[in-house]
Amino acid sequence: MSNIEIYHRPSTVDEAWARLTEGGKHARLVGGGVDVALFDPPEITTLVDVAGALDATIERTNDGLLVGAGATLTAVLESPIVAEFLDGIFVSVLRRVASPLLRNAATVGGSLASTHPWSDVITLCLALDARITRYGGTYETQTLEDLLKNRGAMNRRIITQLLIPLPSPATYVSFEKFVRTGFDVGMLNCACRLTLEEGACTDVRFVFGGTPDIAQRIDVVESRLTGARLDVATIDAVGELVASDVPARDDVRASAAYRRVLASAGLRRCLRRIAQEAARSAAARRAHGREEGVRRR
Repeated sequence: MSNIEIYHRPSTVDEAWARLTEGGKHARLVGGGVDVALFDPPEITTLVDVAGALDATIERTNDGLLVGAGATLTAVLESPIVAEFLDGIFVSVLRRVASPLLRNAATVGGSLASTHPWSDVITLCLALDARITRYGGTYETQTLEDLLKNRGAMNRRIITQLLIPLPSPATYVSFEKFVRTGFDVGMLNCACRLTLEEGACTDVRFVFGGTPDIAQRIDVVESRLTGARLDVATIDAVGELVASDVPARDDVRASAAYRRVLASAGLRRCLRRIAQEAARSAAARRAHGREEGVRRR
C-alpha cells in the first residue's frame, strides 16, 4: 500500500461521505480492509476507514433480519439471532467462507460492496431478496438485485444496513458450493429459496454465482419450478435443464463444461435437501396433530 498518502477514520457516516467525496476517484472506502490488502490500485491515494462510523448491531425486527454493515462475518456467524433465522442458513454458509482470520476482519458491508463473482454472501443474499441501505448524502434502500445491475458504482456509496425480509413459515432455503480446498475460492455456488404451498413451489428464487460472473437468478429454473411439486421427477427435470442454461464460461478455476456439471449437481442437492426438510416438517406437524387429538379425547 505504498501509494496511500491520506488516511481518514471518521466517526460518523456523514463525515465518511464528506471525506469520500473530497477524495473523488482517488479515495476508497475501507471496512475490514480485506480487499485493500489484496488489491492495491495505484490510483488510490486516500483511504476512508468506516469501521468507527458504521453500525454493527444484529437484530430481529418485524421486517426481518437487520444487520449493520459494520458487523464482521464472525459476528454474524456467532450471533444467536442469526442462528435462529431461517434454520441458521447464514451460519452454515459463513462457516465455509474464507478462513476464520479473514472472517474476523471482513464486514458485511465490505462483502457486499466488493461484488466478487465468487462471493457466497452475495449469492445467498440475492436468493433471500436482500434489501441494502446506502448513504450518499441521503439514505436510500434498494434490493441487492437492483444494485448489482450497476455494481461498478457500489463502492461510491456507503452501505449501512442489510435487511433480509421475513419469510413465510413454509419457506425453505438451501445453499451449495464447490471448492477444491476448505479455504479456496469456489468454482461455483448456488442458493435456492422457495415456499411450498399445498405441496407446490411458489415464490421461487434460484441463484448461481462464480460462473465465473457475478451471482444472478436463473429465470428458466424459477419458471420451471413455480407451480410444480418438489418430487424426484421435477428435481431431475430441472437438473437437466440447468445444465444447458446456466451462463457458464471458462476461466483458470474451471471450464464451462465442468461448471455446467457442477450447476446440475448443486441444484439437485439444494432441492433434495429442501424436499427432505419439508417432509420432516410435515411429519412433525402430523405427529403434533395426533398428540393434540389424544389430549382432547
